[in-house]
Amino acid sequence: MNQNYVHTITLYNRIRAADSPDKREHWFKTVLSNCFWKSVVNTGFNDTHASVQNTYVARIPKDDRYVPYHEFIKSPDGHFTVSQDDIVIRGECREEITGEAGQMAAQVLNRYKPDAFKVTAFSDNTAFPVQKHYRLGG
Repeated sequence: MNQNYVHTITLYNRIRAADSPDKREHWFKTVLSNCFWKSVVNTGFNDTHASVQNTYVARIPKDDRYVPYHEFIKSPDGHFTVSQDDIVIRGECREEITGEAGQMAAQVLNRYKPDAFKVTAFSDNTAFPVQKHYRLGG
């Protein structure tokens, strides 16, 4: 694998309330090693103010535990998926997202920023001839 794949990441997958038998949101955590991580701070200026925005990219090497979301919601244990609004944290995170006070998704995300992001883009690049991976952006 690529020598830049040296990071451990924690991926939190969300099962939306609408897709859950009890109609409640559920989160599942997977720790993945040998991943790629990149965070870039973009600064911009216009006539009235400056802006700062982080852009994130994480790449996960092809993994047999990956399943598409429609399969993940049927059997999440032992699998992971990637969907919009999932959360990625650089490093191994021991926290769980439970929905209880202090352990809400936004609270966990904010505790680990700038080494954490919400997934806004995903591509399955496992059809490539070499360096098959899943690309997550935020």
